[in-house]
Amino acid sequence: MLKTNKMTLQELKAQIANRITDYSIPSGQGSAGTLEISLANGAARTFRSHWTGFRITYSKPIILLKATLTDGSFWSEGYISLDQPSWVLAFRKEPHKSRGTGAERPDDKFAGQQSIETSKAIRTSQVEAGLVADEEIIRYEDFDSPQEAIDEFFNYTAFYCLRSVNVEWPQMGFVVDASIDWENIEAGSGPEAPPAALVDEALRKSDILWITVDTDPVRKPVPCWFLYTRDKKLFVLSGEPEQRIPYAAQARKAHVVVRWKGRDAQMVEFDAGIRPITAADKQEFEEVGHLLVAKRQSVRAGAADLIASWMRDGVILELTPKV
Repeated sequence: MLKTNKMTLQELKAQIANRITDYSIPSGQGSAGTLEISLANGAARTFRSHWTGFRITYSKPIILLKATLTDGSFWSEGYISLDQPSWVLAFRKEPHKSRGTGAERPDDKFAGQQSIETSKAIRTSQVEAGLVADEEIIRYEDFDSPQEAIDEFFNYTAFYCLRSVNVEWPQMGFVVDASIDWENIEAGSGPEAPPAALVDEALRKSDILWITVDTDPVRKPVPCWFLYTRDKKLFVLSGEPEQRIPYAAQARKAHVVVRWKGRDAQMVEFDAGIRPITAADKQEFEEVGHLLVAKRQSVRAGAADLIASWMRDGVILELTPKV
């Protein structure tokens, strides 16, 4: 049976609402395109990857996500399910010449350019006859976790569709079908705090997290390396050119997203309280600083000099997850 951490459709809808807020997507039709959100009692989707056909079938309720550029050149689809693996797909309307066409292979007697033209002609006739869809799959993946599928839908859309035409999420808009019962989702609501064991596992398996602090006026997530100790204490340093958290010494709350090591895929997210450790806490700063130096990669300066520079220019944040 699929493991979903006992999520509900209401919680998944709240997660989508939060992502819409995070990416500043306005309500209504967007200037560059539109994200459509609906709920279906079941669904089926057939697509082709090169010359191989795939069919996704759902018999129970799922959330459908579809983000389409206004000119129809690129779009993405998300099939979010609590009962079986969820799928995220990214498409473009016209196959790129360098990647082939997805139609029947032309006769080998043709040269390269002739092959492309002949294959495009074959595909055109098949599209007009309704035998194949006028689309090319760019990327597709299934996810056991519906929460991860939601986050990856937004990531896939941004990376494979929007970036292709130099568009960003705020230029899109979103519309919600009546089936989704959007009005009953509280603004800013989201899934319940994750279990402590899930947060612990994520912090042990990853080496980077994204932190958004309450002192940042633009609320922009900052990628940070971190220290997670054996006694389950979490520390983040703000004090290097590539890792500065806005007004860190005054921060008291944070939203944290932990991602898989080496992958752009989310493991868990949680809210956390913050306790800043500054130069005024010299002894504690040095104690934690030595642990951070041991964790830090590519350290060129000596530990004492490095800690002194951190103490002079930065602050250490102790994060306490709310679980």
